[in-house]
Amino acid sequence: MYSVLTIADEILKHAKRLDRTLTPMQLNKIAYISQGLSLAMLQRPMFSDRIEAWKYGPVIPTLYQATKKYGRAEIPANLIDKDSPDALDNDTQALLKEVVEKYSHLTGIQLSSLTHCIGTPWYQVYEPDVMGKEIPTHIIREHYLKELDEYRQRISATSN
Repeated sequence: MYSVLTIADEILKHAKRLDRTLTPMQLNKIAYISQGLSLAMLQRPMFSDRIEAWKYGPVIPTLYQATKKYGRAEIPANLIDKDSPDALDNDTQALLKEVVEKYSHLTGIQLSSLTHCIGTPWYQVYEPDVMGKEIPTHIIREHYLKELDEYRQRISATSN
């Protein structure tokens, strides 16, 4: 298991390889989605950092604190060395690459909409005016297992 900052560095490298830049909000949401898919597909968390239910969806406070200085602006591409050696195991790296390819073209608002719809882990846990409420890993895992199952059923139905 890694720290969310290591995961964020790798997400930024993958995005840069696709000639995309990310805002702190995009980075936070992509890290969250990556965690959910890792729990469902790899059967393990990708990072150990806490995820909380904030007003605009799930937030990883450690990552938020590290990137908040950029506000709504993109994280400067010159800070990212896309050619540095990968710091993750092959399965984690492959999953992150897929997630970045699939989600990094979406805006922070679009990603936020995906991660705090009715039925999502955020929706199950969020309480207005309550700060710091953790979204338990088991709820995230169950949600993404369900999402994967529904995706596989759709693929199966279209191939028949």
